Amino acid sequence: MEGEFVEDGERLSVDQVQPSATDAQVEKKLVRLLDYRLMIWAFWGYFANGLDRNNMPNAQTTGLSEDLNLVSNQYNWALTMFFIGYIILQIPANYIITKVRPSIMLPMIVFVWGAIVCFMALVKDYKGLYGLRICLGLTEAGFYPGIVFLLGSWYTKEELGTRTAVFVAGSQVSGAFSGLISGAIANGLDGAHGMRGWKWLFIIEGLIAVVIGFAGFFVLPDFPHNTRFIQGEMRDMAIVRLERQGRSAAVTGLNMTTFRNLFTTPFIYLFTAMFICMQMGMGILQNFPIILKSMGYEASFANYMMVPIWCWVGVVIIAQGKLSDRFSTGRFGHRAFHIIAGALFTLVWYIVLVAVNGGNVPVGLLFACAYLVPPVFGISPIMMTWANELYSCDRESRALAIAIINSIGNLVPNFVNVEAWNVQDSPTYRTGKITTMGMTAALVIMCAAAYLLQANKIMVPKPSQQIVDEEMDAKKTPIGHDDEF
Repeated sequence: MEGEFVEDGERLSVDQVQPSATDAQVEKKLVRLLDYRLMIWAFWGYFANGLDRNNMPNAQTTGLSEDLNLVSNQYNWALTMFFIGYIILQIPANYIITKVRPSIMLPMIVFVWGAIVCFMALVKDYKGLYGLRICLGLTEAGFYPGIVFLLGSWYTKEELGTRTAVFVAGSQVSGAFSGLISGAIANGLDGAHGMRGWKWLFIIEGLIAVVIGFAGFFVLPDFPHNTRFIQGEMRDMAIVRLERQGRSAAVTGLNMTTFRNLFTTPFIYLFTAMFICMQMGMGILQNFPIILKSMGYEASFANYMMVPIWCWVGVVIIAQGKLSDRFSTGRFGHRAFHIIAGALFTLVWYIVLVAVNGGNVPVGLLFACAYLVPPVFGISPIMMTWANELYSCDRESRALAIAIINSIGNLVPNFVNVEAWNVQDSPTYRTGKITTMGMTAALVIMCAAAYLLQANKIMVPKPSQQIVDEEMDAKKTPIGHDDEF
Protein backbone atom coordinates (compact mmCIF):
# COMPACT_ATOMS: atom_id res chain seq x y z
CA MET A 1 0.00 0.00 0.00
CA GLU A 2 1.26 3.46 -0.89
CA GLY A 3 2.99 5.33 1.92
CA GLU A 4 3.69 2.22 3.97
CA PHE A 5 6.71 0.11 4.79
CA VAL A 6 7.26 -3.08 6.73
CA GLU A 7 9.22 -3.30 9.97
CA ASP A 8 9.51 -6.60 11.86
CA GLY A 9 6.33 -7.88 10.26
CA GLU A 10 4.27 -4.80 11.13
CA ARG A 11 2.99 -2.43 8.46
CA LEU A 12 3.53 1.17 9.46
CA SER A 13 2.57 4.41 7.80
CA VAL A 14 5.05 7.19 7.25
CA ASP A 15 2.99 9.45 9.51
CA GLN A 16 3.61 7.05 12.40
CA VAL A 17 7.39 7.42 12.08
CA GLN A 18 8.56 10.63 13.71
CA PRO A 19 12.10 11.42 14.84
CA SER A 20 12.73 11.49 18.57
CA ALA A 21 15.60 13.92 17.91
CA THR A 22 16.20 15.98 14.82
CA ASP A 23 19.26 17.93 15.84
CA ALA A 24 22.30 18.24 13.61
CA GLN A 25 24.41 15.98 15.83
CA VAL A 26 22.17 12.97 15.24
CA GLU A 27 22.22 13.52 11.50
CA LYS A 28 25.98 14.04 11.47
CA LYS A 29 26.48 10.82 13.40
CA LEU A 30 24.21 8.94 10.97
CA VAL A 31 26.01 10.22 7.86
CA ARG A 32 29.42 9.48 9.36
CA LEU A 33 28.33 5.92 10.15
CA LEU A 34 27.07 5.41 6.60
CA ASP A 35 30.28 6.82 5.14
CA TYR A 36 32.44 4.49 7.23
CA ARG A 37 30.39 1.41 6.46
CA LEU A 38 28.60 1.79 3.13
CA MET A 39 30.90 4.15 1.23
CA ILE A 40 34.24 2.56 2.07
CA TRP A 41 32.93 -0.90 1.21
CA ALA A 42 31.30 0.30 -2.02
CA PHE A 43 34.53 2.00 -3.15
CA TRP A 44 36.67 -1.10 -2.62
CA GLY A 45 33.98 -3.33 -4.06
CA TYR A 46 34.04 -1.32 -7.28
CA PHE A 47 37.84 -1.36 -7.19
CA ALA A 48 37.76 -5.17 -7.10
CA ASN A 49 35.13 -5.11 -9.84
CA GLY A 50 37.53 -3.23 -12.10
CA LEU A 51 40.37 -5.65 -11.37
CA ASP A 52 38.30 -8.75 -12.10
CA ARG A 53 36.57 -7.36 -15.15
CA ASN A 54 39.73 -6.07 -16.84
CA ASN A 55 42.33 -8.74 -16.09
CA MET A 56 41.87 -10.66 -19.34
CA PRO A 57 44.47 -8.67 -21.37
CA ASN A 58 47.15 -9.43 -18.77
CA ALA A 59 46.12 -13.08 -18.68
CA GLN A 60 46.37 -13.12 -22.45
CA THR A 61 49.93 -11.80 -22.45
CA THR A 62 51.08 -14.44 -19.95
CA GLY A 63 50.01 -17.55 -21.82
CA LEU A 64 46.22 -17.84 -21.57
CA SER A 65 45.64 -18.41 -25.30
CA GLU A 66 48.56 -20.82 -25.64
CA ASP A 67 47.56 -22.95 -22.64
CA LEU A 68 43.89 -23.11 -23.64
CA ASN A 69 44.65 -23.46 -27.36
CA LEU A 70 42.49 -20.47 -28.23
CA VAL A 71 42.31 -19.91 -31.97
CA SER A 72 40.94 -17.24 -34.30
CA ASN A 73 38.66 -14.86 -32.37
CA GLN A 74 37.91 -17.14 -29.40
CA TYR A 75 39.67 -14.70 -27.05
CA ASN A 76 37.49 -11.83 -28.27
CA TRP A 77 34.41 -13.99 -27.82
CA ALA A 78 35.49 -14.70 -24.24
CA LEU A 79 35.45 -10.94 -23.63
CA THR A 80 32.00 -10.64 -25.21
CA MET A 81 30.56 -13.48 -23.10
CA PHE A 82 30.89 -11.32 -20.01
CA PHE A 83 28.59 -8.64 -21.41
CA ILE A 84 25.99 -11.23 -22.41
CA GLY A 85 25.55 -12.23 -18.78
CA TYR A 86 25.95 -8.66 -17.55
CA ILE A 87 23.11 -7.31 -19.68
CA ILE A 88 20.72 -10.24 -19.17
CA LEU A 89 20.51 -10.10 -15.37
CA GLN A 90 21.02 -6.42 -14.55
CA ILE A 91 17.38 -5.31 -14.65
CA PRO A 92 15.97 -8.37 -12.78
CA ALA A 93 18.74 -8.11 -10.18
CA ASN A 94 17.94 -4.50 -9.36
CA TYR A 95 14.27 -5.34 -8.93
CA ILE A 96 15.17 -8.22 -6.61
CA ILE A 97 17.22 -5.91 -4.38
CA THR A 98 14.04 -3.98 -3.52
CA LYS A 99 12.60 -7.21 -2.04
CA VAL A 100 15.59 -8.63 -0.16
CA ARG A 101 18.23 -7.39 2.25
CA PRO A 102 20.99 -5.50 0.39
CA SER A 103 23.37 -6.38 3.24
CA ILE A 104 23.08 -10.00 2.10
CA MET A 105 22.61 -9.66 -1.65
CA LEU A 106 25.43 -7.21 -2.47
CA PRO A 107 28.19 -8.94 -0.46
CA MET A 108 27.05 -12.27 -1.89
CA ILE A 109 27.42 -10.85 -5.41
CA VAL A 110 31.02 -9.78 -4.71
CA PHE A 111 31.86 -13.03 -2.91
CA VAL A 112 30.50 -15.22 -5.71
CA TRP A 113 32.11 -13.28 -8.56
CA GLY A 114 35.44 -13.50 -6.71
CA ALA A 115 35.03 -17.27 -6.44
CA ILE A 116 34.21 -17.48 -10.15
CA VAL A 117 37.39 -15.57 -11.03
CA CYS A 118 39.38 -18.01 -8.86
CA PHE A 119 37.81 -20.98 -10.68
CA MET A 120 38.87 -19.46 -14.00
CA ALA A 121 42.38 -20.66 -13.11
CA LEU A 122 41.10 -24.22 -13.54
CA VAL A 123 39.68 -23.97 -17.06
CA LYS A 124 41.14 -26.31 -19.69
CA ASP A 125 39.64 -24.97 -22.91
CA TYR A 126 37.57 -22.18 -24.45
CA LYS A 127 34.28 -23.80 -23.43
CA GLY A 128 35.08 -23.55 -19.74
CA LEU A 129 36.34 -20.01 -20.21
CA TYR A 130 33.15 -18.99 -22.03
CA GLY A 131 30.95 -20.51 -19.34
CA LEU A 132 32.73 -18.81 -16.45
CA ARG A 133 32.85 -15.46 -18.26
CA ILE A 134 29.05 -15.62 -18.72
CA CYS A 135 28.66 -16.52 -15.03
CA LEU A 136 30.94 -13.63 -14.10
CA GLY A 137 28.75 -11.22 -16.06
CA LEU A 138 25.62 -12.63 -14.44
CA THR A 139 26.97 -12.18 -10.92
CA GLU A 140 28.48 -8.72 -11.47
CA ALA A 141 25.29 -7.44 -13.12
CA GLY A 142 23.58 -6.45 -9.89
CA PHE A 143 26.51 -4.70 -8.23
CA TYR A 144 26.73 -1.24 -9.85
CA PRO A 145 22.99 -0.51 -10.11
CA GLY A 146 22.43 -2.09 -6.70
CA ILE A 147 24.94 0.20 -5.00
CA VAL A 148 23.58 3.28 -6.80
CA PHE A 149 20.07 2.31 -5.66
CA LEU A 150 21.20 1.73 -2.07
CA LEU A 151 23.00 5.09 -1.93
CA GLY A 152 19.76 6.75 -3.04
CA SER A 153 17.96 4.97 -0.20
CA TRP A 154 20.09 6.71 2.44
CA TYR A 155 21.65 9.97 1.31
CA THR A 156 19.90 13.30 0.76
CA LYS A 157 20.08 15.56 -2.26
CA GLU A 158 22.91 17.53 -0.65
CA GLU A 159 24.96 14.35 -0.10
CA LEU A 160 24.13 11.93 -2.89
CA GLY A 161 26.17 13.37 -5.75
CA THR A 162 29.42 13.26 -3.78
CA ARG A 163 28.84 9.71 -2.54
CA THR A 164 27.92 8.38 -5.97
CA ALA A 165 31.04 10.04 -7.38
CA VAL A 166 33.29 8.50 -4.71
CA PHE A 167 31.81 5.09 -5.51
CA VAL A 168 32.38 5.49 -9.26
CA ALA A 169 35.93 6.75 -8.63
CA GLY A 170 36.77 3.31 -7.27
CA SER A 171 36.61 1.97 -10.81
CA GLN A 172 38.88 4.74 -12.11
CA VAL A 173 41.48 4.07 -9.41
CA SER A 174 41.29 0.41 -10.37
CA GLY A 175 41.83 1.41 -14.00
CA ALA A 176 44.96 3.31 -12.98
CA PHE A 177 46.59 0.41 -11.17
CA SER A 178 44.97 -2.74 -12.57
CA GLY A 179 47.57 -3.07 -15.31
CA LEU A 180 50.44 -2.65 -12.86
CA ILE A 181 48.91 -5.00 -10.28
CA SER A 182 47.94 -7.62 -12.84
CA GLY A 183 51.31 -7.40 -14.56
CA ALA A 184 53.20 -7.78 -11.28
CA ILE A 185 51.17 -10.85 -10.30
CA ALA A 186 51.21 -12.53 -13.70
CA ASN A 187 54.91 -11.96 -14.38
CA GLY A 188 56.24 -12.20 -10.83
CA LEU A 189 54.55 -15.52 -10.06
CA ASP A 190 54.76 -17.11 -13.50
CA GLY A 191 55.90 -20.69 -12.94
CA ALA A 192 55.56 -20.61 -9.14
CA HIS A 193 54.42 -24.02 -7.84
CA GLY A 194 54.15 -25.17 -11.44
CA MET A 195 51.40 -22.71 -12.40
CA ARG A 196 51.42 -20.13 -15.16
CA GLY A 197 51.15 -16.44 -14.34
CA TRP A 198 47.62 -16.07 -15.69
CA LYS A 199 46.37 -18.70 -13.22
CA TRP A 200 47.94 -16.85 -10.29
CA LEU A 201 46.38 -13.65 -11.63
CA PHE A 202 42.86 -15.10 -11.50
CA ILE A 203 43.40 -16.71 -8.08
CA ILE A 204 44.82 -13.65 -6.31
CA GLU A 205 42.48 -11.05 -7.83
CA GLY A 206 39.55 -13.38 -7.24
CA LEU A 207 40.51 -13.77 -3.58
CA ILE A 208 40.63 -9.98 -3.19
CA ALA A 209 36.95 -9.86 -4.18
CA VAL A 210 36.13 -12.83 -1.92
CA VAL A 211 37.60 -11.03 1.10
CA ILE A 212 35.81 -7.76 0.27
CA GLY A 213 32.54 -9.64 -0.26
CA PHE A 214 32.88 -11.48 3.06
CA ALA A 215 33.53 -8.20 4.89
CA GLY A 216 30.36 -6.75 3.38
CA PHE A 217 28.17 -9.13 5.37
CA PHE A 218 29.28 -7.35 8.55
CA VAL A 219 29.33 -3.70 7.48
CA LEU A 220 26.61 -3.02 4.90
CA PRO A 221 23.24 -1.50 5.88
CA ASP A 222 19.87 -2.52 4.49
CA PHE A 223 17.20 0.18 4.28
CA PRO A 224 16.51 2.92 6.85
CA HIS A 225 13.60 1.02 8.41
CA ASN A 226 15.27 -2.37 8.87
CA THR A 227 19.03 -1.91 9.38
CA ARG A 228 19.95 -3.70 12.60
CA PHE A 229 22.84 -1.43 13.63
CA ILE A 230 20.84 1.77 13.09
CA GLN A 231 18.18 2.10 15.78
CA GLY A 232 16.24 4.67 17.75
CA GLU A 233 16.71 8.32 16.94
CA MET A 234 19.17 7.60 14.13
CA ARG A 235 16.65 5.31 12.42
CA ASP A 236 13.90 7.91 12.76
CA MET A 237 16.24 10.56 11.40
CA ALA A 238 17.20 8.37 8.42
CA ILE A 239 13.54 7.85 7.49
CA VAL A 240 12.28 11.37 8.05
CA ARG A 241 15.08 13.25 6.32
CA LEU A 242 14.46 11.36 3.07
CA GLU A 243 10.69 11.69 3.37
CA ARG A 244 11.13 15.44 3.70
CA GLN A 245 12.78 15.42 0.28
CA GLY A 246 9.92 13.47 -1.25
CA ARG A 247 11.84 10.20 -1.50
CA SER A 248 9.35 7.47 -0.78
CA ALA A 249 10.03 4.69 1.72
CA ALA A 250 6.90 2.98 0.50
CA VAL A 251 6.80 -0.69 -0.43
CA THR A 252 4.37 -0.62 -3.34
CA GLY A 253 5.27 -3.71 -5.33
CA LEU A 254 5.45 -3.90 -9.10
CA ASN A 255 2.24 -2.36 -10.45
CA MET A 256 0.87 -0.31 -13.33
CA THR A 257 2.17 2.89 -11.77
CA THR A 258 5.70 1.52 -12.03
CA PHE A 259 5.29 0.77 -15.72
CA ARG A 260 3.58 4.12 -16.29
CA ASN A 261 6.44 5.99 -14.63
CA LEU A 262 9.03 4.07 -16.62
CA PHE A 263 7.62 3.68 -20.10
CA THR A 264 4.96 6.35 -20.66
CA THR A 265 7.19 9.23 -19.58
CA PRO A 266 10.05 10.45 -21.80
CA PHE A 267 12.74 10.42 -19.13
CA ILE A 268 13.80 6.77 -19.27
CA TYR A 269 14.38 7.12 -23.01
CA LEU A 270 16.24 10.42 -22.68
CA PHE A 271 18.40 9.21 -19.80
CA THR A 272 19.29 5.98 -21.59
CA ALA A 273 20.22 7.90 -24.74
CA MET A 274 22.23 10.35 -22.63
CA PHE A 275 24.07 7.47 -20.98
CA ILE A 276 24.89 5.97 -24.38
CA CYS A 277 26.23 9.32 -25.59
CA MET A 278 28.24 9.74 -22.41
CA GLN A 279 29.81 6.28 -22.71
CA MET A 280 30.74 6.91 -26.33
CA GLY A 281 31.98 10.35 -25.36
CA MET A 282 34.63 8.61 -23.26
CA GLY A 283 36.07 6.95 -26.36
CA ILE A 284 39.17 9.09 -26.86
CA LEU A 285 40.50 8.58 -23.34
CA GLN A 286 39.55 4.90 -23.25
CA ASN A 287 41.49 4.38 -26.48
CA PHE A 288 44.36 6.69 -25.54
CA PRO A 289 46.94 3.86 -25.20
CA ILE A 290 46.01 2.60 -28.68
CA ILE A 291 46.37 6.11 -30.12
CA LEU A 292 49.80 6.52 -28.51
CA LYS A 293 50.95 3.11 -29.72
CA SER A 294 49.81 3.89 -33.27
CA MET A 295 51.93 7.07 -33.11
CA GLY A 296 55.04 4.97 -32.52
CA TYR A 297 55.27 4.81 -28.73
CA GLU A 298 55.99 1.56 -26.90
CA ALA A 299 52.96 -0.27 -25.50
CA SER A 300 54.49 -0.25 -22.00
CA PHE A 301 54.97 3.54 -22.17
CA ALA A 302 51.36 4.00 -23.30
CA ASN A 303 50.07 1.89 -20.40
CA TYR A 304 52.24 3.66 -17.82
CA MET A 305 51.00 7.04 -19.05
CA MET A 306 47.45 6.00 -18.16
CA VAL A 307 48.25 5.64 -14.45
CA PRO A 308 48.34 9.39 -13.63
CA ILE A 309 45.56 10.08 -16.13
CA TRP A 310 43.13 7.63 -14.48
CA CYS A 311 44.08 8.96 -11.03
CA TRP A 312 43.30 12.46 -12.29
CA VAL A 313 39.98 11.22 -13.68
CA GLY A 314 39.08 9.92 -10.21
CA VAL A 315 39.87 13.30 -8.64
CA VAL A 316 37.80 15.15 -11.26
CA ILE A 317 34.84 12.79 -10.79
CA ILE A 318 34.75 13.39 -7.02
CA ALA A 319 35.15 17.15 -7.49
CA GLN A 320 32.24 17.26 -9.95
CA GLY A 321 30.04 15.23 -7.64
CA LYS A 322 30.85 17.49 -4.70
CA LEU A 323 30.14 20.61 -6.75
CA SER A 324 26.79 19.18 -7.88
CA ASP A 325 25.88 18.74 -4.20
CA ARG A 326 27.32 22.05 -3.05
CA PHE A 327 25.37 23.99 -5.67
CA SER A 328 22.28 21.76 -5.78
CA THR A 329 19.96 24.66 -4.98
CA GLY A 330 19.34 27.98 -6.66
CA ARG A 331 18.61 28.92 -10.22
CA PHE A 332 21.45 26.92 -11.75
CA GLY A 333 21.67 24.22 -9.11
CA HIS A 334 19.90 21.50 -11.07
CA ARG A 335 21.99 18.40 -11.87
CA ALA A 336 21.40 19.05 -15.58
CA PHE A 337 23.50 22.22 -15.50
CA HIS A 338 26.44 20.31 -14.05
CA ILE A 339 26.12 17.67 -16.77
CA ILE A 340 25.90 20.29 -19.52
CA ALA A 341 28.87 22.23 -18.12
CA GLY A 342 31.05 19.11 -18.04
CA ALA A 343 29.98 18.05 -21.53
CA LEU A 344 30.53 21.50 -23.07
CA PHE A 345 33.98 21.85 -21.51
CA THR A 346 34.95 18.43 -22.86
CA LEU A 347 33.40 19.14 -26.25
CA VAL A 348 35.73 22.10 -26.81
CA TRP A 349 38.77 19.83 -26.64
CA TYR A 350 37.16 17.16 -28.78
CA ILE A 351 36.58 19.80 -31.46
CA VAL A 352 40.26 20.75 -31.23
CA LEU A 353 41.34 17.13 -31.71
CA VAL A 354 39.05 16.69 -34.71
CA ALA A 355 40.25 19.96 -36.25
CA VAL A 356 43.91 18.98 -35.79
CA ASN A 357 43.43 15.44 -37.00
CA GLY A 358 46.61 14.51 -38.84
CA GLY A 359 48.62 11.51 -37.76
CA ASN A 360 51.26 13.96 -36.51
CA VAL A 361 49.07 15.59 -33.85
CA PRO A 362 51.50 17.34 -31.48
CA VAL A 363 52.00 15.00 -28.55
CA GLY A 364 51.75 17.97 -26.17
CA LEU A 365 48.27 18.76 -27.46
CA LEU A 366 47.29 15.11 -27.20
CA PHE A 367 48.33 14.89 -23.56
CA ALA A 368 46.76 18.26 -22.78
CA CYS A 369 43.44 16.99 -24.11
CA ALA A 370 43.83 13.74 -22.15
CA TYR A 371 44.03 15.75 -18.93
CA LEU A 372 41.26 18.17 -19.92
CA VAL A 373 38.51 15.76 -21.06
CA PRO A 374 37.92 13.83 -17.77
CA PRO A 375 34.78 15.92 -16.94
CA VAL A 376 32.88 13.63 -19.33
CA PHE A 377 33.56 10.78 -16.87
CA GLY A 378 32.13 12.85 -14.00
CA ILE A 379 28.80 12.99 -15.80
CA SER A 380 27.99 9.36 -14.95
CA PRO A 381 27.54 9.73 -11.16
CA ILE A 382 25.72 13.06 -11.59
CA MET A 383 23.32 11.47 -14.07
CA MET A 384 22.66 8.51 -11.76
CA THR A 385 22.10 10.93 -8.87
CA TRP A 386 19.57 12.79 -11.00
CA ALA A 387 17.82 9.50 -11.84
CA ASN A 388 17.73 8.59 -8.13
CA GLU A 389 16.02 11.92 -7.42
CA LEU A 390 13.70 11.95 -10.42
CA TYR A 391 12.34 8.46 -9.74
CA SER A 392 12.03 8.96 -5.99
CA CYS A 393 8.28 8.28 -6.16
CA ASP A 394 8.75 4.62 -5.18
CA ARG A 395 11.48 2.03 -4.76
CA GLU A 396 10.56 -0.13 -7.72
CA SER A 397 10.52 2.69 -10.28
CA ARG A 398 13.84 3.98 -8.97
CA ALA A 399 15.56 0.59 -8.97
CA LEU A 400 14.35 -0.40 -12.44
CA ALA A 401 15.14 3.01 -13.95
CA ILE A 402 18.74 2.84 -12.72
CA ALA A 403 19.18 -0.68 -14.10
CA ILE A 404 17.59 0.09 -17.49
CA ILE A 405 19.71 3.20 -17.99
CA ASN A 406 22.93 1.41 -17.05
CA SER A 407 22.33 -1.87 -18.90
CA ILE A 408 21.21 -0.47 -22.25
CA GLY A 409 23.58 2.47 -21.86
CA ASN A 410 26.50 0.03 -21.65
CA LEU A 411 25.23 -2.38 -24.30
CA VAL A 412 24.96 -0.07 -27.32
CA PRO A 413 28.46 1.50 -27.12
CA ASN A 414 30.06 -1.95 -27.03
CA PHE A 415 28.77 -2.58 -30.55
CA VAL A 416 29.18 0.91 -32.01
CA ASN A 417 32.72 1.47 -30.74
CA VAL A 418 33.96 -1.61 -32.58
CA GLU A 419 33.43 0.25 -35.86
CA ALA A 420 34.09 3.75 -34.57
CA TRP A 421 37.56 2.82 -33.32
CA ASN A 422 38.62 0.45 -36.08
CA VAL A 423 42.37 -0.23 -36.11
CA GLN A 424 42.35 0.34 -39.86
CA ASP A 425 41.81 4.05 -39.12
CA SER A 426 45.19 4.19 -37.38
CA PRO A 427 46.93 6.52 -36.65
CA THR A 428 44.36 9.34 -36.97
CA TYR A 429 41.23 7.45 -35.83
CA ARG A 430 39.18 10.20 -37.43
CA THR A 431 35.90 8.25 -37.27
CA GLY A 432 36.34 7.61 -33.56
CA LYS A 433 37.14 11.23 -32.79
CA ILE A 434 34.19 12.52 -34.79
CA THR A 435 31.88 9.97 -33.14
CA THR A 436 33.08 11.02 -29.69
CA MET A 437 32.59 14.70 -30.52
CA GLY A 438 29.13 14.17 -32.02
CA MET A 439 27.89 12.05 -29.12
CA THR A 440 29.06 14.62 -26.59
CA ALA A 441 27.20 17.35 -28.47
CA ALA A 442 24.07 15.16 -28.60
CA LEU A 443 24.37 14.63 -24.84
CA VAL A 444 24.13 18.38 -24.25
CA ILE A 445 20.96 18.66 -26.35
CA MET A 446 19.19 15.69 -24.73
CA CYS A 447 20.16 16.82 -21.23
CA ALA A 448 18.68 20.26 -21.91
CA ALA A 449 15.48 18.61 -23.17
CA ALA A 450 15.19 16.45 -20.04
CA TYR A 451 15.74 19.48 -17.82
CA LEU A 452 13.07 21.54 -19.59
CA LEU A 453 10.56 18.70 -19.31
CA GLN A 454 11.18 18.28 -15.59
CA ALA A 455 11.30 22.02 -14.88
CA ASN A 456 7.90 22.44 -16.52
CA LYS A 457 6.54 19.28 -14.81
CA ILE A 458 5.73 17.64 -18.14
CA MET A 459 5.08 13.89 -17.79
CA VAL A 460 7.29 13.49 -14.70
CA PRO A 461 7.16 10.24 -12.67
CA LYS A 462 4.58 10.39 -9.87
CA PRO A 463 3.62 8.31 -6.81
CA SER A 464 0.56 6.08 -7.15
CA GLN A 465 -1.54 8.16 -4.75
CA GLN A 466 -0.84 11.38 -6.64
CA ILE A 467 -1.93 9.74 -9.90
CA VAL A 468 -5.14 8.48 -8.24
CA ASP A 469 -5.87 11.92 -6.77
CA GLU A 470 -5.35 13.62 -10.13
CA GLU A 471 -7.64 11.13 -11.85
CA MET A 472 -10.32 11.68 -9.18
CA ASP A 473 -10.05 15.45 -9.57
CA ALA A 474 -10.41 15.10 -13.33
CA LYS A 475 -13.59 13.05 -12.90
CA LYS A 476 -15.06 15.65 -10.54
CA THR A 477 -14.55 18.45 -13.08
CA PRO A 478 -17.65 18.72 -15.35
CA ILE A 479 -16.85 18.30 -19.02
CA GLY A 480 -16.83 21.62 -20.83
CA HIS A 481 -16.85 23.58 -17.58
CA ASP A 482 -13.98 25.98 -17.02
CA ASP A 483 -13.16 27.99 -13.93
CA GLU A 484 -14.79 31.39 -13.97
CA PHE A 485 -12.86 34.61 -13.67
